[in-house]
Amino acid sequence: MADARRQRGPAGWHFNMTPLIDVTFLLLTYFMLASHYASAEKPDIALPRPHESQAQDRPLQEKIYVNVLYYGPRSEPTLMLGPVRMESLDELRARLTVVGRADPQTQVVLRADRNVRYGEVRQVMEAVAAANLPRLQVVAELEPRP
Repeated sequence: MADARRQRGPAGWHFNMTPLIDVTFLLLTYFMLASHYASAEKPDIALPRPHESQAQDRPLQEKIYVNVLYYGPRSEPTLMLGPVRMESLDELRARLTVVGRADPQTQVVLRADRNVRYGEVRQVMEAVAAANLPRLQVVAELEPRP
């Protein structure tokens, strides 16, 4: 029996490559399919270029600015219609209604401090809509890029 062991050779370590090849092909198939679906989500469209913009800035007299200012968590936000401070949301509604009756095409530019709760900004948006002023522009500041 001792001679039979020597003839077979030493018991060694064998690496089975079949599962590794199977996993490699599965991963390759997955990434090929995933990239196909990812590219299908973004169809080629002609996006506008800012330097070719046909948008025209409206003259200042056809715009009104509404500012919602934040002075802390325990105080109500301050409403400003242009440079004039509004005492309440109802006063702002009344002034916007007058503007809406005079010229419904007047554009309203809404600027709100980022710390103001959305519910309060939404009330101002609803006041603009109720005043028959469909042109509302909400101003946001982009975060600086690192």
